[in-house]
Amino acid sequence: MNSFACPGTVLRSWVFAVAAGVLCAQPAANYQGKPYQGHAQVIPGRVQMELYDTGGPEVAFHDTDADNNGSGKLNKGNTPVERFRQDEAVDLSFTKPKIDNTVDGVQEKVGELYLGWTAPGEWVNYTVDVQVAGAYAVHAHMTSRTDNAQIRLAVDGVDVTGALRLPTTTHWHLWRTAANLAQVRLEKGVHALRISVLKEGNFNLDYLEFEPAAAASTAHVFPAVGAMDQVKKMGRGLNIIGYDPLWKDPAKARFQDRHFQRIREGGFQTVRVNLHAFSHMNAENRLSEAWFRTVDWAVNAAVENDLTVILDEHNFTDCGRDAAACRPKLMAFWEQVSEHYKDAPASVVFEILNEPNGQVTVERWNAWAKEALAVIRKTNPTRNVIIGPASWNGIGALNQLELPEDDRHIIATVHYYLPMAFTHQGAAWSKETAKLSGVTWGSEEEKRKVDADFAGVQEWSKAHGRPVLLGEFGAYDKGEMDARVRYTAYLARTAESLGWTWTYWQFDSDFLAWDMSKDDWVGPIHSALVPPK
Repeated sequence: MNSFACPGTVLRSWVFAVAAGVLCAQPAANYQGKPYQGHAQVIPGRVQMELYDTGGPEVAFHDTDADNNGSGKLNKGNTPVERFRQDEAVDLSFTKPKIDNTVDGVQEKVGELYLGWTAPGEWVNYTVDVQVAGAYAVHAHMTSRTDNAQIRLAVDGVDVTGALRLPTTTHWHLWRTAANLAQVRLEKGVHALRISVLKEGNFNLDYLEFEPAAAASTAHVFPAVGAMDQVKKMGRGLNIIGYDPLWKDPAKARFQDRHFQRIREGGFQTVRVNLHAFSHMNAENRLSEAWFRTVDWAVNAAVENDLTVILDEHNFTDCGRDAAACRPKLMAFWEQVSEHYKDAPASVVFEILNEPNGQVTVERWNAWAKEALAVIRKTNPTRNVIIGPASWNGIGALNQLELPEDDRHIIATVHYYLPMAFTHQGAAWSKETAKLSGVTWGSEEEKRKVDADFAGVQEWSKAHGRPVLLGEFGAYDKGEMDARVRYTAYLARTAESLGWTWTYWQFDSDFLAWDMSKDDWVGPIHSALVPPK
């Protein structure tokens, strides 16, 4: 997804199918289209799809065929609504009695013109007159046979939303309003709005409504989700993009928009985004706008693909080496991130710090976690927050983890890489195991060790009433594949049997579940994580 920002702004957007956009462009001087009947459509208000600009094909619209499949073809009568713009290729039809209903079974208003027969590659232009500059929520009155249809909005030639997925209504003639499809910032004045069909088509669009965002945020409130219910929704997950080049240069990104969809289609429900944020702070510990745009892209794309997204502060090495330098950065991080995402849906979850270790002792970590949680609760009183024990989120330190009893929006996390001689054999960064090879896993004794370790975590979970995330597990790719598969599958199934959610380490870059060179799953690891049906 592309992101754009006016100078000095960072814009948030949280939607049914989420995407962020900022509209700052000036009207394109070379645009030759004219508003229908000389009247630009006014914002705030509804942009009616049938009132697209005049100017003909490749100026006002692009259609994949020369026929109007609705006006004058499907609709053969002589009434104005049946013949509306019948000589132009943009496909228009209208709502009819006993055919067009809401998803709740109520008759739609009859005689409403809409854009239909949509296909990838098509686009339509609209001249709009923005009366008041500001942020606007975009709602769509629409139908869609599938949940794969995608559109994009551009203003004056600038892509301002990236791909927006339209929710399914299961049928061409079942209508709904997709609230908060996007949030955009519009400058006052006349602009050219383009709606492009990116994927699937097979949807009908009646209008886009642009509502001032302040009013929309009051009308569309995301309900709180309890920690136990959150874990049930999180299911199976993957750690992503912590070591991707995109953080330094988005043009060199390995991870692309399509990978969010592939993760969802691959049987996963959660992504844990590993954020090495400290290097993106200035001398006053302020996070850069460029960094926020990248994180917004990841959050929006994850939510758009119906994935829970964990924002995991991952500067554990820096913190373990220098706790005094880490603490102010960590608190500044959560002050900014919690404010930035305070209006995000409940599917955006915070994780205070990955694997506290070294100078971040048990006592220090318990104090920091309490302090950071208080910072978060100022703006996110009911957002679920993930907190694990010190000592690398190890199970042995879980009994020393202190959590506030009165805060029930907390998910406990542990990481599990035992035995290290197997999971980290050949790993250059691990001095104890770097030269090991040929270590296998899968004996009954080794399985019983996992059972016992996980049973201890489960006992703690029940005693404290806290759900559990197995935040990291896996075996380094220098190990023998069959043993890695046995280990991965056993841990995943055991965690699931206890009602835990899990996020495998990791999507790509060692331990990998996805082969970027082939742009496909590493079959044995994927099958271990998500057993074929």
